[in-house]
Amino acid sequence: MMMFMSLATLLSTALIFLVINQSYSFICISITQLHHTHMLWRQEIIDMQATQYSDESNRYDAMYTKAKIDYSAANEYIQAHYNISQYFPHNNCIETIHNGRRLQESYHDEREMLKENGLAIVTSPMPTTPINYWSERDSIQQYYLPELENIIINRLFPEKIIHLSFWNPMMRGESLELSRHQDQLLLHTPTANIASLVHIDTDVGAYEKIQDVLAIIDKNRVQNDSSVPSSNTFDEVANAIVSEKKRFAILNFWRNIRETPVSRAPLSIYSSRYDDGDDVAFPDAAPNTERSKWYMFPNATRDEVIVFYQYDRERNQPSDLWHCAIELEENESDDCVHRRKSFDIRAFIVFDEEVSSRSDRFSPERSRPILSFEESGCFCDEQAAKRTLGEVE
Repeated sequence: MMMFMSLATLLSTALIFLVINQSYSFICISITQLHHTHMLWRQEIIDMQATQYSDESNRYDAMYTKAKIDYSAANEYIQAHYNISQYFPHNNCIETIHNGRRLQESYHDEREMLKENGLAIVTSPMPTTPINYWSERDSIQQYYLPELENIIINRLFPEKIIHLSFWNPMMRGESLELSRHQDQLLLHTPTANIASLVHIDTDVGAYEKIQDVLAIIDKNRVQNDSSVPSSNTFDEVANAIVSEKKRFAILNFWRNIRETPVSRAPLSIYSSRYDDGDDVAFPDAAPNTERSKWYMFPNATRDEVIVFYQYDRERNQPSDLWHCAIELEENESDDCVHRRKSFDIRAFIVFDEEVSSRSDRFSPERSRPILSFEESGCFCDEQAAKRTLGEVE
């Protein structure tokens, strides 16, 4: 009898254990299924967000037009100076041009747009001045440079600036010719035709030392009564750059100076992107053609200024942006009233910010041209002579 009860108790206990074990298995299976369902649901959300982001990105970065881009002069320059064959894949091709205005809508402000892409458009009301305003250097100094300084200090760069210089003013137009009389350039703004070949304004890394760069800036400088507490001499600026490794940059400020919006030969700018996590830059690598894009700001008015990087010592900042005037076939006509006329000037800025060795594009170990400074000058003169005067800067 006791044996029977013990057996019954054992069977009962086993049954309870089986039920509990089955229940536990069911719970485990249920939890696993729930987790799997949650992961599928989470992946669907991620995929949906990615699709929305892609759609949003495409909406802001859709094609605006197509245009013929001439890379031949750029390829010739890089071949001669850095022995890199076919830096750009083609000498001439049709490229997709994107709308910079739409892209800028996706950013909080022009400062963020400039930082992420190296270019931006900024509202800048045209000063009320005499009709010869842009042709007189004194007028530019008095009326325009304070406006640009305000844009730089208060709208584009929250960083502390220790030096600011404006240099190389230029009026460009389809009916203008290259200035030849050097003695008149001290009082009047130099002129040139539009630049329809792809180019950058200044290959800063090609100079042997920073003093050579500063000498060019000083020679073409427009004096301004800057509110920036800058160094008194370029010797002190050079010391800050060499000894203290201060970051410096060159930006181009371009604007339409006609009464009507630009409809002919608008400025187009190449926002360059590189491989290897953007830890490389010109001239050590060519732009990734899948990631890099051409932009323009359609119908730029006389109350706007387009700003873009021509150099930045900080490697991670998109700079050395190639640019040129492009033809818009649907808008091109021989109407003299609508022929493009623009004004551009460069800003040399030194920031109170040290550049790390890894990010330093102006380190002594940077790539240098195989041509000397004199040989480079001869090459550029010969290159210009092969083309229409004023077409290559």
